[in-house]
Amino acid sequence: MVERKFVWATLSIASLASFIIVIDSFFLNVAITTLVRDLHTTVEVIQGIIAAYALTMACLMLLGAKLQNVLGRKKTFLYGAFIYGVGTTIAALSLNAPMLLFGWSLLEGCGAALMLPATAAFISATYEGDERAFAFGIWVAIGSVAATVGPLLGGFLTTFLSWRVGFGIEAVIVAVIFAYSGRLTESAPTIGWRDLDVVGFALSAAGFFLIVAGTLLLNDLSAWGIVPILVGAGLLLLAFFALWQRRRMRHGQAPLTDISLFRKSTYSAGNMANLILRLGLAGTLFILPVFLQAVAGLSAFMTGVAFVPLTVALLVVSLSSARLSARIAPRYLVPIGFLVALSGSILLRGVFSLNTQIVDIFPGTILIGVGLGLSLGPLNNLILSSASDAQQADASGVVNTTTNLGNSLGTAVIGVLLLVSIYAALGPAVQKAYPGQVTAQDVKAQLPAWVHTLKATNLQVAKGEENTATQIVNDTISTAMQRTVDGISVFLFAGFLVSLFIGRQKPAAPAH
Repeated sequence: MVERKFVWATLSIASLASFIIVIDSFFLNVAITTLVRDLHTTVEVIQGIIAAYALTMACLMLLGAKLQNVLGRKKTFLYGAFIYGVGTTIAALSLNAPMLLFGWSLLEGCGAALMLPATAAFISATYEGDERAFAFGIWVAIGSVAATVGPLLGGFLTTFLSWRVGFGIEAVIVAVIFAYSGRLTESAPTIGWRDLDVVGFALSAAGFFLIVAGTLLLNDLSAWGIVPILVGAGLLLLAFFALWQRRRMRHGQAPLTDISLFRKSTYSAGNMANLILRLGLAGTLFILPVFLQAVAGLSAFMTGVAFVPLTVALLVVSLSSARLSARIAPRYLVPIGFLVALSGSILLRGVFSLNTQIVDIFPGTILIGVGLGLSLGPLNNLILSSASDAQQADASGVVNTTTNLGNSLGTAVIGVLLLVSIYAALGPAVQKAYPGQVTAQDVKAQLPAWVHTLKATNLQVAKGEENTATQIVNDTISTAMQRTVDGISVFLFAGFLVSLFIGRQKPAAPAH
């Protein structure tokens, strides 16, 4: 067993790396307007840059995991940290949008793809038993807290300092990681560069790119016609990728990722549950800021403050999940977590209106935080414990790929569901306000114009008025938000059902 100080050093480094990578995905979402002004660009360009960061990670994550087998775990991680550090420095000094795209979306995305799989592999290789469960609890908690703290940090920095400071803080953390990197343990390379599966990488990267890009296009109604084509082509490429991996394994060649792991119920069901849980979390982190800023009128900073109860609940429960796992088997703890989070989303659905206050969302968000805390740590521990020492790099790569896919797809899908729900709710709200005066044909003909008017309405002024138009807006917002939160509840219930298939299998031999 390694010395105790090395144990804490490994966990600290892995958690710091996870923190800056995850927070990078969220802290600029509340600074879009400021970025447009500072970089002399448009909202669409900034949204594309944000999406490109997720796309880069999704496309390169499996390759980043496999490079551990070529270079060694520690060396891969440090190469990634160096690339990430250069990228975040360029991003902090960005003079225009292309410079931000290169530094943040491309360089930081590449660095993150090398670092994240290694962080999970470090923990899995360093700890075992209850210590591994505890370490994964902290690692997951730090990453999840980064997601919920992201809007708060971004709002604070944008309001009182500058968004550039956020990238500067990340550069400092990268320097700290290098300063303590001597505490990390290396793994021996198992394959050479010639053994690297280039074809598999091309198939997987193209498949993930098409799926994520197609889903992100759902936010543009004019592009809906090509979305099924892009997503279908992506799924087809991933099917070819699976066949190619099977072929290489039959011929004794090293695959990009060991798909034989999916034969284990804990691994396959665990990864699917992780994907669904991330969909629900990303959807929640998207829909609540939209409502709190556009309807409740909160600033970027106060919107972040609204997430504090969820963040605290998630952190406290995650840190306690290892102790709970000693009393309740993790395969039972994960479904319980899904049910608790589901109860939170059900509680949230009835609180949305023009008069909603920040405290109204606290009971639901606290339950969601508790549910996530119960599920995420044990879930990651179960998935990686089902893989052998030799399979840890592949297993961590798939875990992080499903995590990033869930984050990307959840935001896009819930965003589309909100838009569709507004269209679906506005017509009935108008007919209710003017009974017998508005026909279905009128609704069909005027709906696009009505939605445009709703978007242009100053909701803060509307709150103080008592008239028919205010009632229409209130009914529309309440119904649309209820249906959108119902979508998150469907995700969580589906995750609960999938988590029931996490089997009672014997974990693979722990690493030492």
